[in-house]
Amino acid sequence: MKQKWLTKGTIAVLLIAFLTGCSEQASPSESAAILSSFMTPSQEISSAESAAPNVNSESETVTPESEAKKKLSQMTLEQKVGQLFFLCYRKDADGNNLLKLDEASQKQIQNIQPGGIALFDENISTVEGVRSYIQMAESRETLPPFISIDQEGGLIQRIKNTDSIPATNVPPMMEVGNTGDTALARKIGNVLGSELSVFGFNLDFAPDCDVFSNPNNTVIGNRSFSSDPNVVASMSIAVSNGLRDTGMIPVIKHFPGHGDTDADTHVGYAVSNKTKAELEQTELVPFREQIRSGAEMIMVAHISLPQINGDNTPATLSQSVVTGILRDKFGFHGVAVTDAMDMGAITENYTSAEAATMALKAGMDMILMPKDPEKAYQAILEAVQNGTISQERLDTSVLRILKLKYQYHLFDSKKLFDSSILGCEEHQKVVQQVTG
Repeated sequence: MKQKWLTKGTIAVLLIAFLTGCSEQASPSESAAILSSFMTPSQEISSAESAAPNVNSESETVTPESEAKKKLSQMTLEQKVGQLFFLCYRKDADGNNLLKLDEASQKQIQNIQPGGIALFDENISTVEGVRSYIQMAESRETLPPFISIDQEGGLIQRIKNTDSIPATNVPPMMEVGNTGDTALARKIGNVLGSELSVFGFNLDFAPDCDVFSNPNNTVIGNRSFSSDPNVVASMSIAVSNGLRDTGMIPVIKHFPGHGDTDADTHVGYAVSNKTKAELEQTELVPFREQIRSGAEMIMVAHISLPQINGDNTPATLSQSVVTGILRDKFGFHGVAVTDAMDMGAITENYTSAEAATMALKAGMDMILMPKDPEKAYQAILEAVQNGTISQERLDTSVLRILKLKYQYHLFDSKKLFDSSILGCEEHQKVVQQVTG
C-alpha cells in the first residue's frame, strides 16, 4: 500500500492518548513540543487525512526522495561510502565497557562518517549516560546517523530495567503472538518506541519476523511470534506500526528467515536446505507481507541456502537471495542491512574487505559491524574508484539511506521524550494484558 504522511493532529491523537497516562511530570507544552517534532509514515491513514506535500518558494514539491537526491548531489565519494556502514563501539582497547565514546572511537567516527551507530549492553548505564553517548556520536558526524539498538522484548532487551533505568520489561514476542490481538501488539510497539525515544534512538532492530518452524532452533525460540507464518506476519506488522507511531524506524529481521535453522551464525554457517518453493510457504511469508505493508528497512541474515545458491554462501553475500528474491521477486526498494558482520559465519570464511564488497555487489545497502571497519571502508572506496563497483550502484544505496532519513525527519532536531515515560503505569498495564 502506498505510504501516506500523518498530520501533526493525527500524531497527537495517537500519542497523547497513549502517553498522557505515562508522564505526570511532562507538561502540556512539553508534550506538544515532542509531538510536533516529527511526522511518521503510516499504512493505515486515508488520503483525506494525509498532509499536503511541502512546497518550496518555486512551487516545487518537496519529498523525502527529492531532498535525498539534492543531498546526494552535494556529497563526496568518501561521504557516500561512509553512509553504507553501521558501526558500534562496545569495549575499549583494555576490554572495558564503553559507557562513553573514547578518543579512538570518536576518531573512527570522524574518519568514516558512518550512516549508523549501534549501541549494546556495554554502552548502557544511566539515562543521562546513554543520552550523552548518543549526542557525542552525533556531534562527530556531518550527516545525522541512524542511532540503533536491539530492543525486541524478552531476552533481547539492551535497555533493561535497573535502578538507574526503570524501563518496562516487555515480554517475549511469542507471548504477544499468543494473544492473537494485533491492537495489543501495536501497543507493545508503542511501549518499545516511546521508551527508546527517551534516550535519543531513532531506529530499533525489531521486530523479529522469523517463523519458529524448527523446535531445535536455539537462536530464535520465543523471540518469534509464532510457528504460524500468518500470525508472525500480522503481529509483526502491528508491532512495526506501533514503533512508527512514536517516530521509531522498525527493522524487519532476519530475512529470509532464521527460524528453521538449528545452528548459530554467531559461530559459523547455519544452513537451511529448503527450496525456494518451501521457503515461500513458510519462512518468507512474514517478509512478503511486511514489504506489502510498507517495510522501510530489512535485516538480512547470514544463513546459508544451498538449494538456492548451490553452496554455503551466506544470504547477506548472495545476489540470488538479496537481488533475486528480496529485490526482484518481492519488490523491496527500501534499505537492506546485513546482520552483524563480525559473526562467525562471516569472519571464519571472509576478510572484512571481501565481505563488505560482496555484500554491496549482492544488493545490500548497509554493512553492520564489520570486524575491521577501516579495511571494509577502504575496500569499497577503492572498488568504486577502480570501477569494480559502479558509482551508480553506490548512489542507489546511498539514496535509499538518505531517503529514509528524510522520511523520518532525522535532519530535523527533535526533543527527547521525558524520562518519566520509562516503566510508567500505562506501559505496565499494556504488558499485563499480554502476561495476564
